[in-house]
Amino acid sequence: MKTTFTELVGIKYPIMQGAMQYMSLAELAAAVSNAGGLGTVPAMAFKDADELRAEIKKMKSLTDKPFAFNISLVPEVIIPDKIYEYINVIIEEGVKVVETSGQRPGEFIKPFKEAGVKVIHKVTTVRHARAAVEDGADAISIIGTEAGGHPGSAGVAGHILWAKAAEELDVPVLAGGGIVDGKSFYMAMSTGVEGVLMGTRFLATPEVNTSDAYRQAILTVPEYGTVLTMESLNNAMRVARNKQAERVLVKEKEENITFADLAPLVSGIASYEAMMEGRLDDAQMSVGQGIGRINKIQTVEEIFTDLIDGFNKTHDRMTRLTKE
Repeated sequence: MKTTFTELVGIKYPIMQGAMQYMSLAELAAAVSNAGGLGTVPAMAFKDADELRAEIKKMKSLTDKPFAFNISLVPEVIIPDKIYEYINVIIEEGVKVVETSGQRPGEFIKPFKEAGVKVIHKVTTVRHARAAVEDGADAISIIGTEAGGHPGSAGVAGHILWAKAAEELDVPVLAGGGIVDGKSFYMAMSTGVEGVLMGTRFLATPEVNTSDAYRQAILTVPEYGTVLTMESLNNAMRVARNKQAERVLVKEKEENITFADLAPLVSGIASYEAMMEGRLDDAQMSVGQGIGRINKIQTVEEIFTDLIDGFNKTHDRMTRLTKE
């Protein structure tokens, strides 16, 4: 499949794997890249620059295909000095593609542009997409309210955002939120985008960095089994509705709530540790509404085979409909 996005980053299929904190490490990202997509590792999952550098080298040992690293610019936790240190490591190690997210990339994008690194910026509104393009983003991924992680607070469905962004932006647009198989892949591409961003589907793989208990739990969450937490801080996060999510929601009802008040409950590292230990009711399980259509654990390679096969079958069906 050839699109402006595949040509921009040098991949076979217009499929980017979403960065999932502590979970989409080199093993998963390399498998995605080897399958023809763009694997992505979250840089902020590493406690220091040395650990980040080691993970980049590990990626290089596992794949000779293009891959990306994500730089999270979430306002509540951003430390500019650390961000720039990580940016320098990414540039020094020759990473060719970077995803930024969390807020307008602004000055953080400049070192990448000067080094010739392609930058994909993830947003939840077309307004924010325009701002990122002004800052120099080479591509935009835009996610709807269906998405796991941080889908914004506007509550706009993905297919509305994807079509609008594809119509109004002059850079490649990726569609994210609820894309888990060939049918949803085809549907997203039909809105005019140049590729898709997929996260939740890759949680049900042997390559993802989590526990077997978590993988099995993924298969039991229905499409209505997610909820938005942290809306009180204008930093909504879609997670599975479990006991930990309920604790967060109860805490958010308190007056004058701050991020510091919620931090112990929404800590990424604490949730990750609970997941790895099988204590899923003590973890925020970041998943999108597409979770309700995932019913089996598959390798990344198997998922890509199904994605392309399902895309082609959907195309054949749509073609038949135009002839009938």
